[in-house]
Amino acid sequence: MQGVVAGYGARPVLHGVDCAVRAGELWAVLGPNGTGKSTLLRSALGVGPWVRGETLLLGKARTEWEPRALARRVAWVPQTVESVEGFRGLELVLMGRSPHLGLWGLPSARDEALARAALEELGVAYLAERPGEALSGGERRMLLLARGLVQEPVLLLLDEPTAFLDVAHQVGTLARVRARVDAGLGAVAVLHDVNLAAAFATHVMLLRDGRVLSQGPVDAVLQREALEALYGLPMEMALAPSGARLFAPRAPPR
Repeated sequence: MQGVVAGYGARPVLHGVDCAVRAGELWAVLGPNGTGKSTLLRSALGVGPWVRGETLLLGKARTEWEPRALARRVAWVPQTVESVEGFRGLELVLMGRSPHLGLWGLPSARDEALARAALEELGVAYLAERPGEALSGGERRMLLLARGLVQEPVLLLLDEPTAFLDVAHQVGTLARVRARVDAGLGAVAVLHDVNLAAAFATHVMLLRDGRVLSQGPVDAVLQREALEALYGLPMEMALAPSGARLFAPRAPPR
């Protein structure tokens, strides 16, 4: 993205955003609610807001991509958990294979094997036969991620992928994404947990009021002063025995 301005109606939400995501990078986008994090992803995909400036996906403008061809290369895991009633878990994941299917749109044995492998990779193989009506919010989130992975993308866009998940599944989810990134995937994840970003991201963008406060390698960007400016409150930073940096809001005096 270069000089991207985007908004809804007459109101801009993003103001001159520049960024570049490459293969082997996992970018975490951090910022207060309503600051444009989801709009950033939607702007890249050409979904929803009006956009000015230059946005390239794999070297081509969004308008140059035929939707089916783009869906073979780029996967989007949205923030909203859509209706899943009437489908089993495996069927929901198999929807990610749609861009790769033939004329009749029928999944092959390979497609089903890829879907089951994605469920296994995320530790939720037990959801394959579960009906949508019986899925929790967190389980739906895991199936949406599995659906994105079976698209076999080279770029993965994740809007709050850890929402509704318990701590173990938050860690497991980002660990699997990071493993794919280390194997060559490019990924962007909108997150709210600074410590998860510090643990798993390679790069971070700090976004406030639609403007980039700072961006770059995670160790350079995630500093106490930068987070205080981002969230507008005092922060504490500590080093764990492992050497990991941990961040938390400073408790007010009692």
